[in-house]
Amino acid sequence: MGHNLLGIWRSRNEVRHGGKRHPGLTIVRSSLKLLEDFQSAKEKLIRPRIESQNRAAWKPPPPGSFKVNVDGAIFPKSKQSGVGVIVRDEEGNVIAAMSRKLRLPLDALETEAKALEIGMEFAKEVGLRDVVFEGDSQLIINVVRGIGEAKASILNVIHGVLRTAQRFRTFDFLHIKRQGNAPAHLLAQHAQNVEDVIVWLEDCPSQVAHACAHDVSFLQHFE
Repeated sequence: MGHNLLGIWRSRNEVRHGGKRHPGLTIVRSSLKLLEDFQSAKEKLIRPRIESQNRAAWKPPPPGSFKVNVDGAIFPKSKQSGVGVIVRDEEGNVIAAMSRKLRLPLDALETEAKALEIGMEFAKEVGLRDVVFEGDSQLIINVVRGIGEAKASILNVIHGVLRTAQRFRTFDFLHIKRQGNAPAHLLAQHAQNVEDVIVWLEDCPSQVAHACAHDVSFLQHFE
């Protein structure tokens, strides 16, 4: 299964790198479609929870659901960026994880948007149906929740995120501070040492596993 996922992601990565920039008219049309997608997607969006705003500690998803944490990192010297994705269940167990290198000179906002997009596609490949997506970019989370405006540079990516969201049975988008998103951040940084993409199933690098264990022990301490 791990090799199949790796092949899928390599193929998609090559297609993306060969893409072309969309002209202004396409962007305008996409913005209108973006609004339609959001109106459709929000029907399945779980209602916002108070603790979702500016939360510093990782919390498990609702029973029967999975949480997908995402993060992006920029590597200025190589003019590349990395994405980290980690899937965990309601007990904090790692279901799957991924580090992916993007050979593109993206800025911070574009990298975070790509991280969410890739995280959602990864969740579909893993076979998840009820998912909570979480990241530490407040701006990106606000945009996909419909309480912020997408900049032109990320409009197409956000459009894809909302379109993909409709393929899940239930979903939510939550913001968390960087310290609560440590496993995904470590995976994004790890992408600097990856040729293209690497996927772990029911496993992850030792430093990421340590960060996950810290999340669980922190929760148990306050129960």
